[in-house]
Amino acid sequence: MIDNPYVRIVNNFLHDMATGTWAACAMVIWVLSGKTSTMPFDAAQAVESAMRSVWWLLIVALLVITVTGAFRLFYWRGQTPDDERAAKRRALVIKHVAFLVIYGGGSVWVYGLLG
Repeated sequence: MIDNPYVRIVNNFLHDMATGTWAACAMVIWVLSGKTSTMPFDAAQAVESAMRSVWWLLIVALLVITVTGAFRLFYWRGQTPDDERAAKRRALVIKHVAFLVIYGGGSVWVYGLLG
């Protein structure tokens, strides 16, 4: 199944789309979080409800990023020339530490915006 290029393309597409979705959800919640205090009560409640829905979309996107990223671990070595594997492995470790900080810390920050 991993040898099927269509499976890899769909997996990579879902991974990239979920990454963009996570970022968009974070931005929407961030922008809306400061607006509700000046809104009429009913409007503020509707916006806060929408923000909670966007939060759950962010969580789903985070799960898709994780699952599709784990799936990528099964085929990245086969797509990397032998002489590049060591350098790519180091770069992937650094990238994933940064992403853990960004996605983990970012998700906690966004949750805090929900108040």
